[in-house]
Amino acid sequence: MFFFFTFSILKCQEATAQYIEMAKKHGLSPVELALGFVRDRPFMTSTIIGATSVEQLKEDIDAFLTTQRPLSPDVMTDIETIFKRYKDPTTF
Repeated sequence: MFFFFTFSILKCQEATAQYIEMAKKHGLSPVELALGFVRDRPFMTSTIIGATSVEQLKEDIDAFLTTQRPLSPDVMTDIETIFKRYKDPTTF
């Protein structure tokens, strides 16, 4: 059980690092990438953000409103590539 838990944490960290690097590659912050992706899903009716400060709230609102709409095909291709490798890193 401990091995699985440790392995899952490492895979989650790997996946997170991949998404952060990919966001940087496209000139996006992780917040812009995440909120831009969620915003563009046709089945989403709302987005719940987790701001704990006014600065985070401003960053979330700015990211939601100013990130390219929809995200570029290159960004979506890179998201799909990472997703295929880490579909659900908690279930390895």
